[in-house]
Amino acid sequence: MSLMMVGGLDLHGDAFAGAGWADQRVNPSIGITGLCDECNLIAEADHRIANHLSLLAGFVRLKALDLARQPLESVEPASEAVQMLLENIRAQIEAVARLHRSFARGGSGASADLSEHLHEICGALGSIFSGRIEVVEDLAAGCRIMPDQALPLAQIIAEVITNAIKHAYPPDETGRVLVRSRKDPQGSIVIEVADDGPGLSDTFNAATDGGLGFRLIRELGKQIGAALDFDSSRSGLMFRLRLPLITQQHLR
Repeated sequence: MSLMMVGGLDLHGDAFAGAGWADQRVNPSIGITGLCDECNLIAEADHRIANHLSLLAGFVRLKALDLARQPLESVEPASEAVQMLLENIRAQIEAVARLHRSFARGGSGASADLSEHLHEICGALGSIFSGRIEVVEDLAAGCRIMPDQALPLAQIIAEVITNAIKHAYPPDETGRVLVRSRKDPQGSIVIEVADDGPGLSDTFNAATDGGLGFRLIRELGKQIGAALDFDSSRSGLMFRLRLPLITQQHLR
């Protein structure tokens, strides 16, 4: 899959317009060095697109298998589960598109705005339960992440929000899920997802127990080097993800 073909399929129509690549490819004044740099950038972007789409395809395959194993007790819960899965996937596809528009404009050192990705996920999942479950955002500005962290983070947070909505609140009850992002005094990025449900059972070990959702969260967290913590109490469950300080000179 070529980068230009992917750009041509972008529904927003501006995926790579800001980079000016189309003009540069036919401009003889660039020179050999410029062409080599551009080819390297395109090759790197192609590689990242392939990796992100492979990761997303694997996620869809696992979720589809997990959904197929669940008993269809009634039409409504099954329909709701499918809708949540589709919105989850849509938000992550948007994350990939946004990431590569940013990459095209900023080059290989471009960073991603964490708040934009979290806002997209909160909006997508919150819209399904509008009026019953409120997804509240408290997203600090200035939290930048590396491009290769964007999709795993989107998948982790989407999974945590989905689990909170599914398990913290019975179908006939209202609830509130808070999603917060910030930098701590050491410069690490911290993301928290809190619900006001009953929390986890006393015998549940978040480091080893749970189904596909918990396994995905743990494996993706390990992939990006994040520290994960689940704090359960009578007031609800708090999930906390901490990304270690990234050298700021590598971000722009």
